[in-house]
Amino acid sequence: MSTVDINPGFAKPITLRVIFILNALKIFLTFGFFVAFKYGDFVVQGLEGDSAASLMLYTMFGYIAAFAVMVFSILRRNILGLRIAIAVDFLISIPAKAFIGFVVALIAMALTFTKPVTDYFGYKSG
Repeated sequence: MSTVDINPGFAKPITLRVIFILNALKIFLTFGFFVAFKYGDFVVQGLEGDSAASLMLYTMFGYIAAFAVMVFSILRRNILGLRIAIAVDFLISIPAKAFIGFVVALIAMALTFTKPVTDYFGYKSG
């Protein structure tokens, strides 16, 4: 005989998956900007050439580090760690003036306050 846990806090909610996917896509987008600045003649708001490519590369590394902390926090069900990682992710976007990064971080932060996400982080198994 097996038991089925009907508590909705056990499964990862869709909003948490949206946070994960948005931040993963942001890393790939930053890599795309790096390639465009490095190998193409791409200019955005006065940014161009190798200096812009370096800025995108360092921004991407920052996003990857923040993403790793987000994943760790989600696995440990630590909502404070997730929110801090998202706030740091927002700060990483400032030097590059990455408006998409700002928007994604703000959306992700807002989604952490939804009921399904707070229920997920409040659930303790056993």
